[in-house]
Amino acid sequence: MRNLYILFIVITLFSCKTKNEVVDKSSDALSHEDVVSLEKTSLFSNEAIVYEGTFEGKYFGDKVVLKLADTKFTIDYKNKTYNGDLFKKEDGSLMEIEAKKKLPFQFFRWSDNTEIMILNEDGTADENGENYLTRVSN
Repeated sequence: MRNLYILFIVITLFSCKTKNEVVDKSSDALSHEDVVSLEKTSLFSNEAIVYEGTFEGKYFGDKVVLKLADTKFTIDYKNKTYNGDLFKKEDGSLMEIEAKKKLPFQFFRWSDNTEIMILNEDGTADENGENYLTRVSN
């Protein structure tokens, strides 16, 4: 009987032993396929920005036509034409315009070579995802 009791305790101890779970750490690192996929779908590009061209879109519902010529710009907005200088900031993806007449916007950011985003006065993007100008010609 005593042997049965000892056997029961031993079996109970082994059955209650915590299992060492092996954690799969493969999800913590990117696989080669993940890296290739990220490279293909990434918005980053070493494509040089082409500053010359005409862009059209809307700024809070009003039509905007922006014409860029490297360091100069012309904007048609609310039946008025604005001319001035274009300054490239940071890596060139941020642009500032300086016009003789006051415009409600001053900064632009490139999305890619086909789209420019008009930034709000505080330098942020429109919360509704609007205020983009699309390239219509080079």
